[in-house]
Parts: sequence; C-alpha cells; structure tokens
Amino acid sequence: MNVPKKVKHFVWKVCKNILATKENLWRRNITKDNTCEVCKKQVESIGHLFWFYDHVKEVWYSCKLSLSFEIHPSRDYMNVIWHLQKWEESRPRLLEWMVKISWGIWKDRNDIRHRGRLWSGQAVTRSLLCSLEEFQLANERLMANAKRNHVVKWALPQAGCYKVNVDRVVFSKKKQSGVGVVVKDGAIQVIATLSKKQYSSLGPLEIEAKAMEIGVTFAMKVGVGDVTFEGDSLEICNAIHGLTIVAPSVQNVVTGILKCA
Repeated sequence: MNVPKKVKHFVWKVCKNILATKENLWRRNITKDNTCEVCKKQVESIGHLFWFYDHVKEVWYSCKLSLSFEIHPSRDYMNVIWHLQKWEESRPRLLEWMVKISWGIWKDRNDIRHRGRLWSGQAVTRSLLCSLEEFQLANERLMANAKRNHVVKWALPQAGCYKVNVDRVVFSKKKQSGVGVVVKDGAIQVIATLSKKQYSSLGPLEIEAKAMEIGVTFAMKVGVGDVTFEGDSLEICNAIHGLTIVAPSVQNVVTGILKCA
C-alpha cells in the first residue's frame, strides 16, 4: 500500500485490536470510562469507532467509497480487510483508501479528545486526502529522481496528429498555481501555447487534474483534432484511464475531462 509507515503501523494495531480505544483502555484498568469520545452513548470499541455512530457515518458518506459487502457490528476490522483484499483485482486501491480514511477517523477522534475540536465529515475527508495526495506526489518525485539516469525523450505525435503537453506549478506562499500548455504538430511546430495563473486553495492532485482539464479545453478552442495529451502526473493519467481510485473532488475534474474528450 502506498501510505505512510505510521498509517501501516496504525492498521496493524487495529487488526490486532490493540489500538488505544476507550474499551481497550478500560479492559486494562487504565481508565474507568469506556464511553465513546464523540457520541457519548456507546462503548468505544473498534467497530463502533470506525463504523457505527452518526459522525463517522458522515465521514464515510463524504468520501463516497462504495463497498460490495455490508459491515455488521459483529464483523471485526481484520475481516473487513480480508474482504477488501478479495476485491483488490477488480477494485484496485479500494483497500488503500479504506485504510487512509480509517486513519483519518482515528486522528479526528484524538483531536476531539485532546482539543475538543469536532470537524465536519467533509472537512475530515478533505484534509486527509489532501495530505495523502501530497505524500503520494512526493513519492512519485522520489521515484523519478531514482530513475534520473533513465533518459525519457519526448515522442513525436503520429502524422496528421497533435500532441498537447501540460504542466503546472504551485506558488504556495501566494496561494496561486500556474498552468502551461503547448500544442505541437507532427513536424514539431508549435501551433499554440497557453500560460495561465490562478488563485487556488486546491490540493496538489486537484491542481494536476485542473491543469489537464485546462489543456483539454484549450485544445478544443484551438480546433485541433486527433490529439494526444501528455502530463507528468501518473496518478491523474491512471485516473483518466480508470486504473485507480482518487478523491471525489479529483474524480469530478477527471469526469469533466472525459466528457470534453
């Protein structure tokens, strides 16, 4: 799974049922109260914490992940992981996203306990997915640097076709992003270019998706057909081809790109 090591360690604790939930702390005589920190009604067990109270249901609804099986109160977390692994081939990265959201729920629960701060389900999901997108993009760059001795050359489009290259840059201090688009033909002649700066509070992967969307829209305005689009985000390329699951906000942009194409 392409997740931080702390998330993998967290999942190991959940599957072993040794996470510091109120129920587990109560069993060890560390606390006299085993009530859920959020709902204040039920015992804070692993199952209750991740599935069965109003706030956590709001988090799962916000991330819009659909499961092919129902989670019952009697089903433990290890059993859920086992079922997700069975669907890994047909639903790639579903298990990975489930683990990420679970970690976000645990992080949110600790914020409530120690700071008394309760975020909305949508805010929890958005904050989590943005931070993990940054982690994955950083990993992509590390892998690219590790393969820097491998020369990748720009390939010509086929005769009569065009290639549209898209790139983006982020100005984090100014909360701005920039997008560059270049359209070339088979003779490597530049047909049109676009440079655009915009104010944005989007996450890094959302900006990558928006950059591709701008490139597609620009190619339509220029009036070129038989186009190959090229960008430097493997995550977005895989999402466009339906090979990976991305955050709902990114998927909305990808859906718009596919409709334009």
